Amino acid sequence: MKEVDRQYEVGYKPEWEGGLLFRIDVIPGSKRILGSDKMEKTYRFAILGAGNGGKALAGHAAARGHEATLFEGLDPGEEFLRLSREKEIFLDGDLRVRGTLFRVTTDMEEAVSQADVILVVVPAFAHEPVFGRLIPLLRNGHRIVLIPGNYGSLLLRRMMRENGIKVNISISETASLPYACRATSYNTVMIHKVKRAVKLATYPTKVNAEMMDVLNTITDIFTSGENVLEISLDNFNSIMHPLPFLLNVGSIEKSPDTFRHYMDGVTPIISDKMAEMDDERLAIGRAYSLHLVSSLDQLKMYYGENQSRTIFEYVNSKESPYRDIIGHSLYSRYITEDVPYLVVPAMLLAEKIGIRTPWFESCVRLASMLHAKNYVAAGHNLGSLGIAELDRNGLLDYVS
Repeated sequence: MKEVDRQYEVGYKPEWEGGLLFRIDVIPGSKRILGSDKMEKTYRFAILGAGNGGKALAGHAAARGHEATLFEGLDPGEEFLRLSREKEIFLDGDLRVRGTLFRVTTDMEEAVSQADVILVVVPAFAHEPVFGRLIPLLRNGHRIVLIPGNYGSLLLRRMMRENGIKVNISISETASLPYACRATSYNTVMIHKVKRAVKLATYPTKVNAEMMDVLNTITDIFTSGENVLEISLDNFNSIMHPLPFLLNVGSIEKSPDTFRHYMDGVTPIISDKMAEMDDERLAIGRAYSLHLVSSLDQLKMYYGENQSRTIFEYVNSKESPYRDIIGHSLYSRYITEDVPYLVVPAMLLAEKIGIRTPWFESCVRLASMLHAKNYVAAGHNLGSLGIAELDRNGLLDYVS
């Protein structure tokens, strides 16, 4: 898209009064109207992670009038350096806005030192190194949000405990990114769909309502979960990704650039087996007195209600955002992230209370054999999360 074709200007009327910002946003040609005609508090957000989701959240927060700083932990390439000079992010598709960032940096201390809220938007395998750099910089009052959570709040608390870090902070998790999105250039993210509702929970649970209010100033879609354990178990990537990948591994190996995970990989029979695996996940939730949402109902919650009776029917429906998702390798994150950081902990939480999960166990075993890697040892086992010694009730107390 040429620069001259862009219609992202946000018309707004700012009136500062007591630290609050009055906004009326009008976005020409947009499918969505941002902002409202009410007083809305603004925050200083540090977004750690400059991938698809991090850029989208940074651009969206900035467009809503927040001070948004984007941090990249990897060595900066030319595109990131260009973004650091221009400081503008464009969101396109289902949401069309332009956000001007406050700062773009590779210095984590610079990113978080003045932040009110720290959004950690990195893959689960990057949580530990990011937390290792973040922990010494934490101060009382910091509010951390892991998007998505992937049991990261448990990992962060274990690392803080082992490093003797005692600060009064909150740690929130979301079950998913707020958007189905893909970065199309250094400063542009295609928003295939803004999700209609995303669950969030916080440790300690007493501040969850406050954190929902904070996140809803960016995009008003967040709803309350019981606790962070519920949020991680409700990440349906554990159902949507590993099993269809493993059952289509031959096709993926033959056509890695053109294989469509959802359109080619989710057939009627594979959809049925995904539903059986989802039943195992829901059973784990019931055993821990958690209110999990089925994967089919999550699809409808995220992208829109319809009459689909199966996952197969939904991903082939007009509401599905998945038609353009093409290309995987044998080492896709659908395995290397979702198996060790979602499937493994769910399986082990089930084992802890005597529940068998044949499909979860099969995915872990097959993925470990396929990649010649022990994903239980490498991933979020209960020891690495710091909860191995806790029984069911102790764990529920720990996340309350």
